[in-house]
Amino acid sequence: MVRGFIPNTFTPFKNVDHTPVHAAGVDFNTGRFSHNIRFGYTKFKNGIVDAVLGTGITDPAPGIAIAIGGDITCLGAGVDAFCSGPNFLAPQKTFQSNKQTKYDGSISFGRHTLRYGAGVNRIQGAVFAAFVGTAPIVTSLTPVAGQSDPLTYPVDAILIGNGQGFFTEKPGFGFPAGGSSDTRFTAYFGDQWKLRTNLTATIGLRYVRDTGRTDNDLAPIPCSASILNCTGNLLDQFGPGLGARVRQPNKNFGPQIGLAWDPWKNGKTAIRAGFGIYYENAIWNNILFDRPPRLQKGIFFAIQEVCSQGGIAMPNGTLQTTINGKNIATQVCGQPIGSLVADAKAIEAALQQATVAAGAQSNSGFIGNILADSFNNTGTELLAPSYRTPYSMQFNIGVQRELHPGTVLTVDYIRNVGLHSLLGYDTNHVGDARYLNVNAALNAISATNNALGCGTGTDAASINCAINAKATIFDYARNGLDSGYGFLGSLGAPATGRTPDTGAAFPGINPSVGANQMLFPIGRSAYNGLQMKLTSQKTDPVPGMKSVNFVISYAFSRLSAMARDGDFINNAFSFRNTNLRGPNGLDRRHQLSGGATMDFKYGASLSFITHWYSPLPSNLFLRSPSNGMPGAIFTSDLDGDGSLAGNTSGQSGDLLPGTTIGSFGRGVGVSGLAALINQWNSSGAGKLTPAGQSLVDAGLFTQAQLVALGAVTPTIAAPPAGEEGLGNMFTFDLKLGWKIKPAHRWERLTVEPQVSIYNLFNRQNFDSPSQPLSGILNGTPGTLNGTTRGDRSNLVGLGSGVFALGAPRSFEFGFKVVF
Repeated sequence: MVRGFIPNTFTPFKNVDHTPVHAAGVDFNTGRFSHNIRFGYTKFKNGIVDAVLGTGITDPAPGIAIAIGGDITCLGAGVDAFCSGPNFLAPQKTFQSNKQTKYDGSISFGRHTLRYGAGVNRIQGAVFAAFVGTAPIVTSLTPVAGQSDPLTYPVDAILIGNGQGFFTEKPGFGFPAGGSSDTRFTAYFGDQWKLRTNLTATIGLRYVRDTGRTDNDLAPIPCSASILNCTGNLLDQFGPGLGARVRQPNKNFGPQIGLAWDPWKNGKTAIRAGFGIYYENAIWNNILFDRPPRLQKGIFFAIQEVCSQGGIAMPNGTLQTTINGKNIATQVCGQPIGSLVADAKAIEAALQQATVAAGAQSNSGFIGNILADSFNNTGTELLAPSYRTPYSMQFNIGVQRELHPGTVLTVDYIRNVGLHSLLGYDTNHVGDARYLNVNAALNAISATNNALGCGTGTDAASINCAINAKATIFDYARNGLDSGYGFLGSLGAPATGRTPDTGAAFPGINPSVGANQMLFPIGRSAYNGLQMKLTSQKTDPVPGMKSVNFVISYAFSRLSAMARDGDFINNAFSFRNTNLRGPNGLDRRHQLSGGATMDFKYGASLSFITHWYSPLPSNLFLRSPSNGMPGAIFTSDLDGDGSLAGNTSGQSGDLLPGTTIGSFGRGVGVSGLAALINQWNSSGAGKLTPAGQSLVDAGLFTQAQLVALGAVTPTIAAPPAGEEGLGNMFTFDLKLGWKIKPAHRWERLTVEPQVSIYNLFNRQNFDSPSQPLSGILNGTPGTLNGTTRGDRSNLVGLGSGVFALGAPRSFEFGFKVVF
């Protein structure tokens, strides 16, 4: 069983992996040629099921999952104050097989050694992952200090799944759907050329081609296949050229060159330099979320958030706005979590039953039906037609010197630049302050004023009447004076039975469609590192010790990027400025490690390894408004792009002014944060956002009215005395063993009992890459402006296995037999 990965979560799942590996090969020579042929077969099986229902694990509302905090899925480290119930990831089954054949050959002549080879790897997979399929996730987005009962929090969002788990229409591994396949072809040629007796050059070229990683087999989606009245390719409605077929990369050539020089010709010194281009393996997860919205027919995985869209988007294109006789938008959403457990379960059951009833004739998640594609709302994210395989360019120069026999010092400078990783942004710019639909705004104002007994007028007097009736900007937002994310759950207005003029006031460039969070090959990262390593080995160094080997390494490095994780789906921090970059979530400036292995007489052995890493960086965000999604563009969207602020991630407002990606711990510490917060509260809080200013510029509200409605940027709580920053990491692992030969006549038989002690000194480590303190500045424990030492809850734990670097002290006993 896997415990919750994130602090304060009670959402474990059961996980089983099985990975049999088979390999065979043959080596032979023909004259001066050497040949190596390898065959490999690997099959991976993974199963994930819920581990909460029917157990004694904390579950205050059986049958639903609860999230108190900005991350609806409870997968974001440090974001939520409390999570319970079935895990978002369950149930899930994953299968993959690799059938690989590879040939390597070489020949030496004169000053040259030529190496060449080719390989084919047939990769097949199948996935069934019915995320949110076990129970709906009911969320209150803003934790409140001192409010400990999750059932009393108001509902801001309800995430439901359709109960389906397939992402493709292709059969695989006995499943009727969910299959994927890739044929990877690789080939290389290289020459090791001895230019001088002390100077060697290595040059080479490598080629790789993957199929099945871009959905290039699918044709563009015509407008005629959608509910929208348009011509040409449907995706062109979200931006020119986006409807084209996704590109299949066929020219992935990677050149490599290296030099090695022994300046004194004594074999004790080597000066080395090299450059190469290396192509990345685009993971299947990115493609899984691209295919379902492109297929008009089929039953595929889909999720939706019902509060923001005011109901359940059914497979037949209708919006069901009631459940159990209650209006979902007003009588379910906004009510205490404890009062609507049955309603939330009924909402998800209604969608799942309707999905099964509709069958494969209509794909409820087809973009032609819902006119939207956004990872946090529809559970999908399309690949851009300009797709390219990610790759890195690596440069290195270094020196290696034998200080004395058996002791070698190596110093290298390495620069690795990653290019064309996938980064998403909304091409329709839903929620962007530049795209105000005045008619939709007037309709929302009229509906709100009327609901408060102030008539249907939209003039200043009617708005002042609403203000006197205690109206807030969030009341107007719930009637449509908002982003298309906050009001329609990112869906296009026609998909909810509305017109653009009765949809969201900030619908994006094209008000007839919704969001299109599309992954473009525009991501970039840069690693610069000075790496040093000292190794030494000695025989009979002291009486009783037969040998000792030790190594000490140190790296001083910087890793900057445009996202925390360059592999999986990432959206840009700003949909207007996608070039923002800063220290990555894995960047550690200093990393010092050391280890040794000692063999003693009579078979005893002792080894240890120790690590000391400096702290990770963190982003600093404005807090979301107190009610979560609706109206967030008027309080926390500082650049007016429509992203973050509860709309696209459900987690936070924009980056704190004066900071960029990864600023905390890299120029901003605890005292610096306090100064930035004080500066913000004195000069940045209480102001209109670009969305609010758009309303003023259009003559719909005055600035004074918006201030009275609370449509202003929030103040931020100062860090408490003793506020914790992100911590460094230290661990020391020890292993003891004793090799025993039980019988002299069986010389090859050795038995070795072993004991390992991980984190020998039981040092408490916090803030691992998956569990840092949250940078969302809402002032609650677990955040960078609300956590003292006594509030710490993100102690590094075992995670998904029996060991994790820096986890509390643990013992492992083993018995090894060699024969």
